[in-house]
Amino acid sequence: MGKVMERRYICKNGIVEKTRFRVGDNSETRPRWRKAKTESDKREENLHRAVKEVARLLNCNADGSGYLVKLDYSPEAWDKLFAGKTEDEILIESKRQAGLFARRLKRSVGEDLKFIYTASDRDRNEEGELTPVRVHNHLVIMGATEEQIREKWNLGSCTDIRRLYANQEDYTPLAAYLILQVRSLPNLRKYNASKNMEKPEIQDRVVTGDPEQEIRVQPGAKVLDRMTYREGSVVQYIRYKRRAPSPKRGGRKEKPPEAERTSKKIYELEGKKHDRKRIR
Repeated sequence: MGKVMERRYICKNGIVEKTRFRVGDNSETRPRWRKAKTESDKREENLHRAVKEVARLLNCNADGSGYLVKLDYSPEAWDKLFAGKTEDEILIESKRQAGLFARRLKRSVGEDLKFIYTASDRDRNEEGELTPVRVHNHLVIMGATEEQIREKWNLGSCTDIRRLYANQEDYTPLAAYLILQVRSLPNLRKYNASKNMEKPEIQDRVVTGDPEQEIRVQPGAKVLDRMTYREGSVVQYIRYKRRAPSPKRGGRKEKPPEAERTSKKIYELEGKKHDRKRIR
């Protein structure tokens, strides 16, 4: 038994994430040394953290009106922007151009535009290894039409514009597609998002119990991902889709407007009869 912290991320579309980890006690003796994380471990951890962050933003904001967009560069734009630059400099400049494009689009469409963008010069093969490809940008855009998107990209072509599924229950697979092919560079964010993106509700609570005890979920919820106990890390993790609310039963039935007007008229007539009796 011990103290356990539970943290919940509640997204607008009903996706809930729960993490559970042990809370330290000042009275406990701590080990004098701990195995240091390698650079590879840190990169992998940052990568998966970014996937979860983007997934939460998408689960709070994306719907069937949004688009997944891929931007490519024409030979003329390539020579103008990237000639003589190293691979790292090309990736940084491509990320900057995607940000400029998003801001141009926002000035044209309005402040309600929401977006997430990345730059990538790698692609993951079936073994999960990154292989070099021509630099390009991926964006998720909500609040603009396909014509407006194509009009504002003047450095090449929008080679792929796909509408997001309106009935997508969880956007984590899309977040993984956007982030897992992004090459890590020092001081370069893996993604950028507009400031008007809604954030998930975060709830924390400390409970007493066994950290290895399985996290409970709402009855009828659909479990999408689960990570069991791991010593020295987040103890548990689970992501699930909340059960749809049940329709209300019983209660006062609503009268149709015509019936309501008829009953009101009868009430007024009865009231007049009652007043005449009192006058007599």
